[in-house]
Amino acid sequence: MHPCLDAEFNFLMGAVMIPTIHQTDKLLYEQVYEFYKTAILQKRLAYNQRLPSYRVLAKELGIANNTVLKAYEQLVLEGYVTNVHRKGLYVTKIDRSDWQLPSAAPSLPLANKESKSKKRPAAYDTSVRLVDESHFPVKQWRKCSNWALDRISFQYQEYEQDDPLKEQLIKYLFQYRGVRATPARLLIGSGASVLVFWLAFVLRNSCKKIIVEEPGYTRTRSLFQEFGYNVKPIRVMEQGIDLTQVRKERADLLYITPSHQYPTGVAIPVNHRIQLLNWAQKNNAYIIEDDFDCEFRYKTNLMPSLQGLDQTNRVIYIGTFSSALMPSLRVAYVVLPENFEVSYQSHQHLTNTVPYFTRRTLALFMEKGFWERHLKKMRTLYKKKYDACVSALQRLPASCIAYNQTPSGLNILLHINTHLSEKEIIQRAQATGIAVTPASGFYSNKGAMPRKPQVLFEFGSLPQDVIRPVVEKLYKAWFEK
Repeated sequence: MHPCLDAEFNFLMGAVMIPTIHQTDKLLYEQVYEFYKTAILQKRLAYNQRLPSYRVLAKELGIANNTVLKAYEQLVLEGYVTNVHRKGLYVTKIDRSDWQLPSAAPSLPLANKESKSKKRPAAYDTSVRLVDESHFPVKQWRKCSNWALDRISFQYQEYEQDDPLKEQLIKYLFQYRGVRATPARLLIGSGASVLVFWLAFVLRNSCKKIIVEEPGYTRTRSLFQEFGYNVKPIRVMEQGIDLTQVRKERADLLYITPSHQYPTGVAIPVNHRIQLLNWAQKNNAYIIEDDFDCEFRYKTNLMPSLQGLDQTNRVIYIGTFSSALMPSLRVAYVVLPENFEVSYQSHQHLTNTVPYFTRRTLALFMEKGFWERHLKKMRTLYKKKYDACVSALQRLPASCIAYNQTPSGLNILLHINTHLSEKEIIQRAQATGIAVTPASGFYSNKGAMPRKPQVLFEFGSLPQDVIRPVVEKLYKAWFEK
């Protein structure tokens, strides 16, 4: 068949609507998306009605599975349908009373000046950590899942010494990050936050004070505060955490994200990393290195990890598959230093939160080379998205929006030169259908915040072709009203 969604449609499988497509200049996924969006808004698809599976629809229309997946992803993102686990996509309940459906749906939602007070689902959500789902290697992952099932035991396997995922991780970490690990010192858990919680727990009797980045990851700061630690925030400069201030402090722990600081995006250069290691040795302190977004660096090679540079066993290394693979996998890992002085073995079982089947599937995914190929593809994809962001920002007046030009990660911190408050910035963006993250949430000391508002722009899940329109809409919302 050839692609454009008209009012024509066939009724298959009962009341499910299957679009008929004709020749047009619009992309295939846009046509599928607009057809279902229009059908929902015009009440031709009722609340809680199920959409056909992407395979059925792709086969019926004679198009690729990924094309339908991309259209469905947009419908979910904008709140028209809900993805019910293992059941499918269902139409959400939408108040259509104040909708005026245009004859031709625009590529981006228009701001509704008459109903600013009414919140609607954001068409483009750059306010949470999202990855590009449309390029996930579903077929390869399914193969590995089937292979894992073929050889899996149905008994408890949490304590197996020959954990297949540990074997693959040790090879990968040494080759790509210079991290030295052994099975006994490598622990796997359900997400980086779970492992940080575990570290705060096992270190609570021997460590009392921890230095954290300001601004920084709020959840980590809160976890250590919950265990009664003295948490000392130190500001982040152009080359990472302020070394001058760190040297003045005596602390037991230092938590940093040196490869891609969250949220500023800055990276700590090698000479500063060595000075931090010297500080840790002098103070008999441990550095918790959260290697956040380390995989995505677009114009230079990956910097060596702190753990790889460490010669005195003072670095605790944390990594995760969330950004590079999928957040919902919930797999992260911690590498403890050699001769770790803290007794943790009796609490090691608390980290056994990743099912053995998941670990084995991921191990096969790495062993067969799928992980490396996926990582290479995603680096290319995210680099294009990053370049699209920079290109769009460079088209704007330089005096209006500034940003940290660190080519890495899946987000960019925007500095908005305006008289508007941070709250007004967020509200105006929301009114145009775009959600952004206020930077104030990353500060423990509100007095340390810059006078002008800042927002975190997450571009990972945005289609490349909408990045420029989204940036332009934000600019208009903030400077042309």
